[in-house]
Amino acid sequence: MIDMHAHYLSPSVLRQASAGSVPVGLAPDGRSLRFPSGPSRPVPLPLCDLTDRLGWMDERAIERQILGPWMDITGDDLSPAAATAWCRTMNDSCARDIGNEPRFGALAALPMVDGRAAAAELGRCVSEMGFVGGAIPTQVAGVDLDEAGLEPLWEAASGLGMVLFMHPFRVMGGSRMRAHFLNNVCGNPFETTLAALRLYFDRTFDRWPDLRILLAHGGGVLPTLAGRAAHASRYGPGFDRAVDHPDSILESFYYDVILHDPRALTLLMNTVEPARIAAGTDYPFPMILDRPTDHIQEAGDLAGLTEDELNRILSGTATHLLPG
Repeated sequence: MIDMHAHYLSPSVLRQASAGSVPVGLAPDGRSLRFPSGPSRPVPLPLCDLTDRLGWMDERAIERQILGPWMDITGDDLSPAAATAWCRTMNDSCARDIGNEPRFGALAALPMVDGRAAAAELGRCVSEMGFVGGAIPTQVAGVDLDEAGLEPLWEAASGLGMVLFMHPFRVMGGSRMRAHFLNNVCGNPFETTLAALRLYFDRTFDRWPDLRILLAHGGGVLPTLAGRAAHASRYGPGFDRAVDHPDSILESFYYDVILHDPRALTLLMNTVEPARIAAGTDYPFPMILDRPTDHIQEAGDLAGLTEDELNRILSGTATHLLPG
């Protein structure tokens, strides 16, 4: 299995933050990072440990894991210059830590506050350090992706043939999402759905047909709502295109498997082709899918998938999305 949804932060980044040598400082607790909009959540220790991670992967027959940044700390509230320096620090440190370990690949942290800078950092990470793509949020400090001036990034990712993994950080709902971990349970998938639909109806994929975006958390509720969106485009106000079938929307994206209920994953499997679904775990956060192969197998049995289709989800889609 190839794990396309995992997170990593080099411990050297915390040391640099403590020393004041990077644009982001360390909070007094020694585990949180300070940003203009406030401190991050405390950095969990497993996020910074590659040795234990390899043991965890061995126990679950995970052949390779693609390390993405922790989106909470990518710095969308920093100035463009500070965000660029900060993301560069995270990416350089990650590359050094991985070294020549073939079981890890990396997605670049991108300074999303500046589309040109984000494009340049993606290109640098791919060409100089062998990164396999980039990670993007669902909004940039309150600005939706289709209005954030990210055209240079879409152009760069398309030209390089690199996947962009969309993972939420800031979510809608404000104080209504604070109880019961709802900012994660509901906020993250709602954000992904909103961002995906805005990109689709902004004709992003018409302009960059080779753009490949992998949606976290099974695409949120996009597989359920694509039909409503297609119907609305034909009969509702505010659309400049009519979508004949929800597959036009759904086939614009790729999806991970982190839904935590095989029945929900079965819905995804019955809605999009296995070639658009990739395995993932969300390591090492509380919403981790701890036994991903079992989860995928159980859902595949319910969906009636063949062995070849299951293997496509376990590793084939990832192999297609990753370079050489």
